[in-house]
Amino acid sequence: MVANSTALIALVGLAIALVWAWAWFGIGASARRVSVRLELGGGNAAGEMGRVVWPLMPMLSVLWFLTADLMAREARGLDTLGSLGLVIGVLALMAAVAVQALYFGGLPEWAYPGWMARRYYAAHPGARERELGACAAI
Repeated sequence: MVANSTALIALVGLAIALVWAWAWFGIGASARRVSVRLELGGGNAAGEMGRVVWPLMPMLSVLWFLTADLMAREARGLDTLGSLGLVIGVLALMAAVAVQALYFGGLPEWAYPGWMARRYYAAHPGARERELGACAAI
């Protein structure tokens, strides 16, 4: 029972990591369109929240794996101090990244979706109009 529960939690963490990596790396035209549209949301409240939430997604994925490990250790009656320390460390890192993104000038360009798409479109100018259509004026 514990193995099934931890596998499901780890699967959620894997799904988060895969979706994040798909949009971040801009693999394929659809991923580039999605990542550019995520960046075009800047200026409004949802776009600004995306500037904070997006860089936290890989850490959230890791947090799901650590939570699965913590749950499995607790269910088996093993020592949970190390796993709990890692969970607290990742949560503290997430808080630090969020504070940096909100109050101290943001994060580097590569921390956000669309950076690989911008590089791709700079190298392939014809692909910008073909893939983005009306949003090509970014």
